[in-house]
Amino acid sequence: MEEGIKIIEYKIRDADLNISRKINKKICDKYKVIPIKQENNKTIVLGYGIKEDAEEYLRFIYNNEIILNKVSKSNYEYLRNIIFGVEDERFKDTLIYNAIMRNASDIHFEPHEKEVDVRYRINGGLILVNKMLLSEYITLASKIKLQANMDISEKRKPQDGKILINYDNNNYDLRVSSIPVVYGEKIVIRILYSNNFNYRLEDLYFSKEKLELVRKIMSLKKGLVLVNGPTGSGKSTTLYTILKEINKEDINITTLEDPVEAIIPNINQMSLNKKLDINFSNGLKNILRQDPDVIMVGEVRDEETAKISVRASITGHKVYTTIHTSTPREVFFRLEDMGVKQYLLRDSIVGIISQRLIKTLCKNCKKEDTKNSYKGIKLYKKIGCSYCNYSGYESRKLISAIYFLDEKYDELNIYKDKSCLSNLGMKEDLESLLKIGEISFEDYISFMKGEGLDEYL
Repeated sequence: MEEGIKIIEYKIRDADLNISRKINKKICDKYKVIPIKQENNKTIVLGYGIKEDAEEYLRFIYNNEIILNKVSKSNYEYLRNIIFGVEDERFKDTLIYNAIMRNASDIHFEPHEKEVDVRYRINGGLILVNKMLLSEYITLASKIKLQANMDISEKRKPQDGKILINYDNNNYDLRVSSIPVVYGEKIVIRILYSNNFNYRLEDLYFSKEKLELVRKIMSLKKGLVLVNGPTGSGKSTTLYTILKEINKEDINITTLEDPVEAIIPNINQMSLNKKLDINFSNGLKNILRQDPDVIMVGEVRDEETAKISVRASITGHKVYTTIHTSTPREVFFRLEDMGVKQYLLRDSIVGIISQRLIKTLCKNCKKEDTKNSYKGIKLYKKIGCSYCNYSGYESRKLISAIYFLDEKYDELNIYKDKSCLSNLGMKEDLESLLKIGEISFEDYISFMKGEGLDEYL
């Protein structure tokens, strides 16, 4: 049976569920086979340890020629669990628990013409982890909406809901959002790891020199500290880690967030609420009446929030917040666009942390890159395996440029000198990761070009 069988690896994207589901999990386990798709009136079937009478049985079921492909045990089990997982009564819970185990930030249910893709956002990228038929998804979507206290009969307009779960003795807050799309309802579940925040500054991969700068910024009793970067660059994690470290009995720390993503003991955390008209600007005004020493504002989004944050930092408060800009230098321009005067910015801003996250290679499958060369460094490239869901990546690490704005910056003309407060400090972190084989040369080049640092390559 094994002779002449081609060895190949398949991904879930290769599977046609209408073909695969002509058998069930019980038959799959009996014959050790998974029908994957049809090509030229032939049924492609994969398996591991395929039983002798499997081909005869499958020829009877599909009524055409059977092409058997042998796969590795891990590839077989990976596809078996995905394709037939929907038969499990606890399929919905399994999808959520697997996402938590893999530290996913979101679960996307995306209906298409014939099938529904289930993707996890892991390490900043979306990875296909499951597929199901539209008929199966309709039932699953109703279960999710029911648990989130959403209207299961309403499918024509967007809805929001919330689910609280306990998994492995930890509590998780799930924010559910649904929108109507061409082939049904797209549902996204955001996972908030609210009670499981245990990072330290040393865990964020700051270099020794950058860690010293962060601690200098933290040691100041007043002033404005801004963390800038795009969505999904770990800004909230950095702020929470800083707050956790400065959290002492003799100071009052109050936060204003949208929403509260992690609960930190002994810190007063306030969430925005549209129904009660609690936004960043009026929420911040109320916090200032609560005698705070340290304030964390989730994001500077509007003119009033910007002005109140700057005023609070000048009048004796330490204010931490985030802002969406590409470089530390652009922080000044963005705040000026929001109506804050130049002289107030010079007096208020004491530190800027510009950061990004870069994907690190899967240790299980990365291979040496012999096509490229750079400074005599041994380079690696991504491959992909079942361990990393064929993405080639394992996790992400922080890349940063940090500025402690002391007196010397008063002498520099931030508005004329384009090299002032740039992201060049990120190059040091990138090269460190390249030297130890944690990132690929392609990703190194792509990152440098993406940050406008081509001239330093």
